[in-house]
Amino acid sequence: MLSTIIIILIFITGWLFFAYNKLRGLAENVKQKQANIYATVKKRQDIAQRLSDIASSYGNHEKLTHFTITESDSISNAATRTSQTSQILGNVQMIANRYPDLKANTTYQQLMVQLDEIENTVLIRREAYNAAVQVYNSTRGSVPHLFYASKLGFGEAAYFEMDQNGTEQQASFKTDDGKILRDTIGRMASVASGRVKKIKEKTNNNSEDNQSNQQN
Repeated sequence: MLSTIIIILIFITGWLFFAYNKLRGLAENVKQKQANIYATVKKRQDIAQRLSDIASSYGNHEKLTHFTITESDSISNAATRTSQTSQILGNVQMIANRYPDLKANTTYQQLMVQLDEIENTVLIRREAYNAAVQVYNSTRGSVPHLFYASKLGFGEAAYFEMDQNGTEQQASFKTDDGKILRDTIGRMASVASGRVKKIKEKTNNNSEDNQSNQQN
């Protein structure tokens, strides 16, 4: 009986680790793809600010300097950062159309080339992120993962999309980093330990009874 409980406990623990590692690997891939997007968005932000600095010397200085891009790298500020960056680039483009010398500026031209490359990179990384989300969500919602994914701290990941105003929308994706799994295994170990203790006590009592009967 004792050996059976130990075998069952080992099997369940191994199965939990396998299931957890499967989802954890897919979740980490989603997080990595998400981080890649925001790293690129930050580069786009930096270039926009440099373009703004150059354009401000040509005209409409007050209008440009009123747009200040946030320095925070948190995902929660990504939508605001993207919106501010787009506003700055729109104003820079407006000034460039009014001042041919700005378009002829070598630094301006180089930054615009870099900006085009970054815009393409954002699109590529956004597609890669959404592909990772699709694999993760599909696995999470399939049998047998759907029965325990949420209980192990693996919630559904949001796709990277745009609303009707063209603003990028994405919720922050987080997991519990193993806390729920550790708590679950801890509870299982506690229950198993209690059962083993009772079995040992019962075995010892039976052994004592047998010895007493033999003596009689």
